[in-house]
Amino acid sequence: MSLPTQRILVPVRGGDLAVFQYGNGSGDPVLLIHGVTSSNRAFQLFADSLIARGKAPFAVDLRGRGDSNSLPAPFGMKQHAEDMAAVIDHFGWKNPDVIGHSMGGFVTAALVGLYPEKVGEVVFADGGVPLPMPPGMTVEQIMPFVLGPAMTRLAMEFENNEAYRDYWKPQPAFVKGWSPILDEYVDYDLRGKKAATNPQAVEDDSRDLFGDDLIVNSLKGLKKVSKFIKAERGLQNEEGGLYPMPVLEAVLPAYPKLKLEFLADCNHYDMFLEATGAEKVAHIIYGDKK
Repeated sequence: MSLPTQRILVPVRGGDLAVFQYGNGSGDPVLLIHGVTSSNRAFQLFADSLIARGKAPFAVDLRGRGDSNSLPAPFGMKQHAEDMAAVIDHFGWKNPDVIGHSMGGFVTAALVGLYPEKVGEVVFADGGVPLPMPPGMTVEQIMPFVLGPAMTRLAMEFENNEAYRDYWKPQPAFVKGWSPILDEYVDYDLRGKKAATNPQAVEDDSRDLFGDDLIVNSLKGLKKVSKFIKAERGLQNEEGGLYPMPVLEAVLPAYPKLKLEFLADCNHYDMFLEATGAEKVAHIIYGDKK
């Protein structure tokens, strides 16, 4: 079931954005937004869990990624939010739920901040909350630490799918085991000999992840309680996670409408790319299957 059933091209600034329907499209639409160098294929398993709950999942390839990788600048959260609003309008949806993972959480924040009348419930999955800058550091200084591994990968060439899979397989995030879902995830990302993501998009987008006014004001202005799901472990399966609890305890009081949900025994990747993780996330948001 896990592959998309249909690809829809939505006109946006500069060209067409690729949107992928999972399942037969019946049920309440849910818009799924992936992370900084990811794609719609991050949500294969999660889509199955949503379909089992009577939902109709639609996952985008953000501008500069996947099948939307030829879309031009500008990038940044404001532009991604405009693109997502165009998707909602294109389908004629009335207030769909929006779930954003990692950087997709920041896109979700920008979307609900700029177009609150277009969205229903919003969920931030291990993303969307700006991390405080280390004292005395600028965005320019911190970017290489945040983006280093991703930018290295985007610059590399891989002979074929097998070589690209071999690059991914030893990553500590996949400690629970490799799977056909992960094969599909990485195969989809390889275009010729390089990863699909436009490096300029990554660089431009990442500037908005550290206390950008649009994101901060959007989260402060949330009108209803919205879930923020914190994965227990981080991008490298490390303890503490991308959002260590002491950091969250310091920043969450500024956003009174965010409700912290703790996702045990999952890391930043396998919360969606591994079956038990994806099912747990779906259960946190929507409860038991229908």
